[in-house]
Amino acid sequence: MAFLHLENISKHFGEFVAVDNLSLSIEKGEFVSLLGPSGCGKTTTLQMVAGLHEPTAGRISLDGEDITDKQPNRRGLGIVFQSYALFPHMTVAENVSFGLEMRGIDVANRKKKVAAALDQVRLSEFSHRYPRELSGGQRQRVALARALVIEPPVLLLDEPLSNLDAKLREDMQIELRLLQQSIGVTTILVTHDQSEALSMSDRVVVMNKGKVVQIDTPVGMYDAPIDAFVSDFVGKTNLFQGTVSQVGKGTVTVDVNGVPIKAKAENLSNGAAVFVSLRPEKIKLAAAKGNGGVAGEIDAAIFHGDQWLYKVSSALGDIILTEANTGAKPRQRSDKISLTWADGAVRVLVPGEQP
Repeated sequence: MAFLHLENISKHFGEFVAVDNLSLSIEKGEFVSLLGPSGCGKTTTLQMVAGLHEPTAGRISLDGEDITDKQPNRRGLGIVFQSYALFPHMTVAENVSFGLEMRGIDVANRKKKVAAALDQVRLSEFSHRYPRELSGGQRQRVALARALVIEPPVLLLDEPLSNLDAKLREDMQIELRLLQQSIGVTTILVTHDQSEALSMSDRVVVMNKGKVVQIDTPVGMYDAPIDAFVSDFVGKTNLFQGTVSQVGKGTVTVDVNGVPIKAKAENLSNGAAVFVSLRPEKIKLAAAKGNGGVAGEIDAAIFHGDQWLYKVSSALGDIILTEANTGAKPRQRSDKISLTWADGAVRVLVPGEQP
């Protein structure tokens, strides 16, 4: 049996269905991200696990115990919110100690546990400071230490890094993942940031309109999306509408604006309306039209430091693609080029429900 199991849970607010018949099993020590657009039900799902919302239907069990009707303070879960929710009048050590005090832990043990938690998040020297004297990243680590000090069976993270700047956010992603792996705490992260979910998780749960669309590993989610919605939402992609023009054994040819594109696919018939997905990093550029390539012209070249992003017009439509910055002279606007890709780079997808 899974360590944490959500069985057919739903949540209705009047006529509005926030979460619709969701089932999810999470193993002990696993890091799972709930990913989706605003209003998809991911935060409501997290709040039902926390006990902040009672499910309209379904059951939640933790380590074999039904906790569906258990009060939040009786579940013993660690929660980190987007806003940090630190007590401004308490020092760092007092903030971290608060949960232990509420549980009746004696002073000596509280001090030991607080010191260990602050050491884990590298804030030992800041124990006597107040939240206002800390940076955003430091405040976030205090909130994390406060959640971990009670040794929760499950750590719940509600978009905890969204208030940080891009560089600090990346650093905190690495810190948080390494800490989670070293402690081994089962973790659920709610995020709308695709790169955050892909970089931190053992598995990703993509949600849309209250329903689970796909559950997979980050690599599986990125390379084998179940439909056009997931492909478009999880990372950047070039998504073209087309029609199946030929069906072979395990392969199809899709007509996209008169350009035939071959790809592996099953269970499709001639005339089927589909999407073709091509990730930007899987498209190759050549200086002129090559054998089997698609002719294009560069409309824009954007420098991203480690890579160049190009916007290209072609018979397929507008395409974005990336090339590593090797120090070579970059392509220029109006350059005539040829687009190619390796076998297996193309994904043929059913439309899927849009957000």
